[in-house]
Amino acid sequence: MQRSSLLRTYYVAAIVVATACVALELATEPNASPRALLFFAALVMLSSFLRVDERSIGFEAAPVFGAMILYHDPVVAIVPVFAGIGLRCAYDAFVDRAARRVEPFYEAAELGLSYYVVALLYASAVARTAPLMAKVSGYILLMVGCVVAHLIFASIRRYLDEERGPLDFRSTLASQTRTLLLVSPIVGLEVMSFAAYGGLGFAAAYLPVLLVAYALRRESVAEKQNADLIRRNRELSILTESAAQILSAEGDEETLRRMVSLLGGLAKLKACAVVTWEMNPEIAGTVYRYGECLPTDQEIGRWVDSAGFAQSAPSRAFVFQNELRRFPLSNGSGIQVLIGIQTVEVIYGILIYETEDASIIKTGNLNLLTLLVNQTAVSLQDQLLRREMRDKTEQLEAQAATMSTILEVSNGLIGSFDIDAMLTRIALAVRTALGFEVVVFALFDPKKDEFVRRAHAGLDDVWEEVRRKHVSSSEIRAFFNEEFRISGSFFVSHTALVQSEHGFFVRPDDTGEKLVAEWHENDMIMVPLMSADQVIGYLSVREPHDRRVPTMEKLKTLEIFAVQAVTALQSARQYEEIKRLTAIDALTPAYNHRYFQEALAKEIHRHQRTSHQFVLAMLDIDNFKRFNDTFGHPVGDEILKGLVDELLTNVRDMDVVARYGGEEFAIIFPETRGVAARDAANRLRELVGKREFALPQVGRALRITVSIGVAVFPEDGETNADLINHADIALYQAKKNGRNQVVLAADVAANEATGA
Repeated sequence: MQRSSLLRTYYVAAIVVATACVALELATEPNASPRALLFFAALVMLSSFLRVDERSIGFEAAPVFGAMILYHDPVVAIVPVFAGIGLRCAYDAFVDRAARRVEPFYEAAELGLSYYVVALLYASAVARTAPLMAKVSGYILLMVGCVVAHLIFASIRRYLDEERGPLDFRSTLASQTRTLLLVSPIVGLEVMSFAAYGGLGFAAAYLPVLLVAYALRRESVAEKQNADLIRRNRELSILTESAAQILSAEGDEETLRRMVSLLGGLAKLKACAVVTWEMNPEIAGTVYRYGECLPTDQEIGRWVDSAGFAQSAPSRAFVFQNELRRFPLSNGSGIQVLIGIQTVEVIYGILIYETEDASIIKTGNLNLLTLLVNQTAVSLQDQLLRREMRDKTEQLEAQAATMSTILEVSNGLIGSFDIDAMLTRIALAVRTALGFEVVVFALFDPKKDEFVRRAHAGLDDVWEEVRRKHVSSSEIRAFFNEEFRISGSFFVSHTALVQSEHGFFVRPDDTGEKLVAEWHENDMIMVPLMSADQVIGYLSVREPHDRRVPTMEKLKTLEIFAVQAVTALQSARQYEEIKRLTAIDALTPAYNHRYFQEALAKEIHRHQRTSHQFVLAMLDIDNFKRFNDTFGHPVGDEILKGLVDELLTNVRDMDVVARYGGEEFAIIFPETRGVAARDAANRLRELVGKREFALPQVGRALRITVSIGVAVFPEDGETNADLINHADIALYQAKKNGRNQVVLAADVAANEATGA
């Protein structure tokens, strides 16, 4: 059960107990007459109208203590207090129908029970006929017991009340003690006057207390009015400053700093955090911290993300106190205010403000805080609009240069059929003309259902590592989702990169205004390379030099470069297909010997220029002559065809599979380092060994094994002849060692050097 529910239950229980005690005392024939009870109840009710603090012992103690001493019966404590203050509460509820119904009556019950408990102690400790000094001692017991009882009740109430902090025992004890010491002389005067003049004398003796209470009440009202006037003047001053300071600030950081400074004048700052995410709520926010803000930027950012404020921030101030704070920024007690920094169009951020000044929870202060935050949002919006205009001007100035670059690239692609070189040329043009630090072209490999990175600009230091990491088709196609489309491109924010792994997508605005935003380091723009209705690759760009999400005009230009790339690819592939048909082996779909020699020379020349490694593997079918002799040459031919089919299925598009002669084949692995050579060759060897060659001619499936020799450029040779020779030597060693294995030329050389 929550504390608020327990508090209400406690209120009701106290009222029920007090009512039961009143009924019990009235039923046991009290010594005080009903007229006396009404008389004292009237004095208590009159005192309650002049109370300064509604939740503490007041001047009603004077008639109640006097009645206890005179009548020596607890009934004169609980009945007048409960009835007198209860009638005042009923009057307040009648006048103000919106007032709370339970809590005021609990106050009557609390005071009644406090006086009742100490009256019981007094009646049991001091006899009615006790000497004067004993009654004085009893009176002291009355005062002490009354203060203790009040502190106990107040502590319970404060513990259960979620809106209040712990009880300040020192100040409460001092206040109650001063009140009781003040009324003590009046109590003595009341007792003596009652003995001489009866109830009239008692009332006359109590009259000075009423006058003092009335004066204190007026002073309290005046102090509240003065405090309210000071508060209003301070609010007016803050409003005046906000118009001059917030709206004239330059930059988000300065605008927010001035806002927090003004809020400090409204309620003294203890800790504050502001998280902003500009116009795109899916971009990770920027965290600004002020005062005694203990959590780190990362902790604040994670909490704001988990609360979903970027999608729906509170438009009015929400207040949380002490342990109920949603996300405490400081130690100890405090009041936390949450409110979104937003306009009608967009959410700019969230303000988390903590203070120990309880005046912040007043309606006027919260309204002023909301006004300051709204002014800040308007200022941020104005600054964004001005930045947008400046960016558009710069874009117009760059358009002429961009068009010139497009024309230059188009002319340069004429007559070129090297796919990687063409794509690299376009990537460099994109980087220069559009100002992206990283540009990558990737092409689709339908055999492996994955995208292979083929060309780049801006990744020189890590390109070898990047190009080896192929990306599955499903992962890339998830980005080509209508949720991300902007024109013919797809803007994939850093949040979408994370969310896409779990199947969640965020719809970016497809209008030009949405594009004007800060760029996050993990954002990406992707343009599919389309041939007819098929995606044959993609162009991706990252890290714009101006750190801004590109405008619509820049995206259109990027798409023109993508069309150039598609045209160049189609031309190159048509050329390669024609060339391939003239270079295919007569029996198998592998390249012939002449093409192999040309391709090997080409790769040597290219890798000499880049200083990269590549691998040549020579492969031979083990005991192939036995297959021909046993089953005939037609069966041998089918085995050769099946072997080539297996090899072509499991190599990359850039790899070259050629028939070197007879049952011997050569495979060129471009851009492959020596450390990966053995793994690549072993993988092919294992796949061939697992394949069953279905041969209806012999009525059953056959299996074969292969031996492979591997040479690495440039370590094992820098010419065609040297590489082929070293690969053949390694192949011979594999045959010699028992076949069905892979041997590297480097291992053969090492064994010869050691005499093994």
